[in-house]
Amino acid sequence: MGSNPTLTAMTKILDLRKKVKLTKTEPKVLKTYARLESAVPQNEVPELERPGICWEAPSFHYNPQKRYLSVTIVALLAGAAAILLLRSDTLTSIFLILASLVLVLYSNQKPVTSKIVVNQAGILVDDKMYHYRELKSFWIEYSPGGNKELSIESAKWYVPYTKILLNNQNPVELRSLIINFLPEREHENSLVDVVGRKLGL
Repeated sequence: MGSNPTLTAMTKILDLRKKVKLTKTEPKVLKTYARLESAVPQNEVPELERPGICWEAPSFHYNPQKRYLSVTIVALLAGAAAILLLRSDTLTSIFLILASLVLVLYSNQKPVTSKIVVNQAGILVDDKMYHYRELKSFWIEYSPGGNKELSIESAKWYVPYTKILLNNQNPVELRSLIINFLPEREHENSLVDVVGRKLGL
């Protein structure tokens, strides 16, 4: 007498209402996994790991030609000596001497290479994160043979523009990303920026 195929198939059906006994270690593992799963949102990606545009650039514009800077330092020292001898104005002379010393100290500084990341969270320069909610506007200055930099304006009125050099980064690609989060507005160069570039600072 042959076996009934229907009965054979029925014996292989699992009873889902029957509770499966876990080993002693399995409940602890499941509880630990549940705590970790609830602590970390599934769809949240850390800011530094979000895809974006990355490049490296010097921390500030560096001009190795220090001709204007040298002339300025000599003029300040000469002016200090002339004021001290002709007018006996010690305070003004000390101020001019200190200004020339500050220029000498700045002239000896060389830029370091900074890593810039621009993504959907904000703009990261080394370890400093500029979130879009903390910024007011941006402007990309890109002229052939001239300055190539990203300028961002802080929402705080007393904070000056932050300038980030672009190096060989594509400005069109960069603008197409940032404009989704910040308004674009032209940032005029201040007198300090113009003088600093002329002096090679």
